Amino acid sequence: MNESVIYEVADGVAHIRLNQAEKRNPLDETATRELTQCLLKAQADPKVHVMLLTAAGSAFSAGGDLREFQQKLTQPSLQVYDEGKSSAELFKVLGVLNKPLIGAVNGAAFGGGCGLACACHIVVASDKAKFGCTEVKLGLFPMVILPMVRRVVGDRMAMHMSVTATVLSAEEAQRAGIVSRMVAHDRLEDEAKALAKQIASYSPVALRVGLEGFAQTTDMEYGKAVDYLNTLRVVAFQTEDLQEGASAFLARREPAWKGR
Repeated sequence: MNESVIYEVADGVAHIRLNQAEKRNPLDETATRELTQCLLKAQADPKVHVMLLTAAGSAFSAGGDLREFQQKLTQPSLQVYDEGKSSAELFKVLGVLNKPLIGAVNGAAFGGGCGLACACHIVVASDKAKFGCTEVKLGLFPMVILPMVRRVVGDRMAMHMSVTATVLSAEEAQRAGIVSRMVAHDRLEDEAKALAKQIASYSPVALRVGLEGFAQTTDMEYGKAVDYLNTLRVVAFQTEDLQEGASAFLARREPAWKGR
């Protein structure tokens, strides 16, 4: 794996950093493939409880690589489709993560970068961050990221963003539901790391079961969703972590999670 994406694990947190600052961290084929690999690696690692996605330089991700776009203009449609599967695979993986993914958005998050931000469970954004589905300016429509954007901002706002290429400030993105917390630019990584550390201190099995329940009931009929989540609650009651959490609370001590 090269340096398009940097991956490190410390204290239960997988630190994943987009690392093509000079190109504004495009989601080119290499970066997309490596990011997918990092997410899957973190997902499978029992030592990882939380993932923290950051970016080098002044931009979070400006989306696709224009040079790759130009090359695709002369390629057969089937080749474009096959090569695009890496992007589709990334967003399919993002949709089923069962460990919390925190995005620390430091600057421009456009096109695929905006979709990537929407795919994070929590987004901490610099007050200098900007968000937009700007593909229509290039003669495209935000196809692969559209399901994730719609899930976060709703149909009406997703349509507005897609057809107008409107760029949202961090404050506007917070009102739209993309941003969970806005912080001063120079405090971004400290705040995001503190949040990751906080979440990593909780039961990993509670987080995993909870996120799976959240994902599975996104489009489920209300009554069925309640029944399904009640079943998951029964599962949670049988875990060692719940027994440990209850014991630690009554004893006024810190819990020692087992992750099972």
